[in-house]
Amino acid sequence: MFKIDKMSRLILLLGVLLPLDALQAKPLVDFSGKPTSIEQFTGKGKWTVVMIWASDCLVCNKEAAHYDQFYLKHKDKDAVMLGISIDGQANKKAAEGFIKEHKLHFPNIIGEGQDVADLFYDATGENWVGTPTFLIYSPTGKLTVQQVGAVPVSVIEDFLQQQAVKK
Repeated sequence: MFKIDKMSRLILLLGVLLPLDALQAKPLVDFSGKPTSIEQFTGKGKWTVVMIWASDCLVCNKEAAHYDQFYLKHKDKDAVMLGISIDGQANKKAAEGFIKEHKLHFPNIIGEGQDVADLFYDATGENWVGTPTFLIYSPTGKLTVQQVGAVPVSVIEDFLQQQAVKK
């Protein structure tokens, strides 16, 4: 008769209870397909404004140019932007069209909607509601602000200015 130690039993049990993909992190990817994460863009000495968007989001389409202008104005000073598309691989062409149409200069990555919602929950402890959603990370990489819905660039700039005064 063959015996299974406790650790092997636990691994087997987990393998039965959880599908394999649940045991593996589901990374976001860049538009070339290379796995990435929000953490690869944050904590580099500048504020990082993350915009979660969808190519068919009316507000995202209306506001994208403003966020690109923000990026161009701040990238060499105090803040950068990161876009995260929830379009997923099935709608990657639509996401690429969004980036091209709005002539976005800031980096964008893409993920499946549920995976992005899970990442949002892991970061905030709250359920993700929809697009656009903003996350603002401090220069050290700490999540400091989350906001669902469009956020005027002037509000983001006022926030950054207030943070600079607090130093």
